[in-house]
Amino acid sequence: MRRNQENNSRSQIACVTGASGMVGSRIVHRLLQQGYAVRALTRRRDLMLSGVDMHYGDIRDVSALKSFLNQANLLFHCAAELNDESKMWKVNVSGTETLLSMIPGSGIEFLCYLSSAGVVGRTERTVIDETTPCNPRNIYERTKWEAEKRVADGVRNCRVVILRPTNVVDARRPGAIGLPMRSGWADYVKIFLKGGENAHVVHSDDVAAAAVYLIEHASENPQCFLVSCDHEPLNTFAGIWKLYKSFERTGSFDESGAKVAHLPIAIPHMLRTIMRGAANRGDRVYSPAKLLRHEFIFPLGLKGAIRRIIEDRRQMAS
Repeated sequence: MRRNQENNSRSQIACVTGASGMVGSRIVHRLLQQGYAVRALTRRRDLMLSGVDMHYGDIRDVSALKSFLNQANLLFHCAAELNDESKMWKVNVSGTETLLSMIPGSGIEFLCYLSSAGVVGRTERTVIDETTPCNPRNIYERTKWEAEKRVADGVRNCRVVILRPTNVVDARRPGAIGLPMRSGWADYVKIFLKGGENAHVVHSDDVAAAAVYLIEHASENPQCFLVSCDHEPLNTFAGIWKLYKSFERTGSFDESGAKVAHLPIAIPHMLRTIMRGAANRGDRVYSPAKLLRHEFIFPLGLKGAIRRIIEDRRQMAS
């Protein structure tokens, strides 16, 4: 039975792995705002988060996990190895397996696993949704896909959701929004080459909002959701450049201005294919339709993401 989140959050404990990451930190913030008691698991002994019960240990440390999950209600699994390929299977797959094995009997009744839209890999489909067959290309994508499959098997007496965000950005890691922000010669070249391609930008706060929203809107069976703003037509490299420049100049978004010059999308696709082998075309769309059918509203969306990053960068510089 679903609980009334607003009335019951103060009596619930939410656990977050990867709490210092782009999405994990935003999830922690939202949970604290809604009155949850929050625990974070980290290997960093120097990490302290205000208002959070810190637990120190490895994701595969059974003793640390037992204490971390004890009598908790919610679990957001955001921890992952992003850089060291030699550790990716141990952390992303084995660590997830260990965590899943500890959930029964702990009290956890809701699990949100942060995966990646990258697990889809190369596809001939123009519109990608949760039913698109997965063909991950690199070791990170493969380990996230293997972990996701284990989560999708479900956990007894626990509602499970899997999120697949696209290219997550924030003020420190602005992704495609960094091109107009820098406006160097290399950025102009990149826009001319890739301007017509979809950028797949989604702000970390929108991903966190979806994770917390689904506490009350997940079904009893495991579900997977793409978290993407690809339904917004200006979520292209050229569209983002245009929106950023108009907001920077006037404080508002002007969609009617001159188009940003760029090559046809067939050319950057051909260049990627020559340099890296078979690759997706730049017109691929990761559809958030399933999430939108659950009546989720993106707090920021594309324009909000651009505005937030501009404002946060100004604050960081002051």
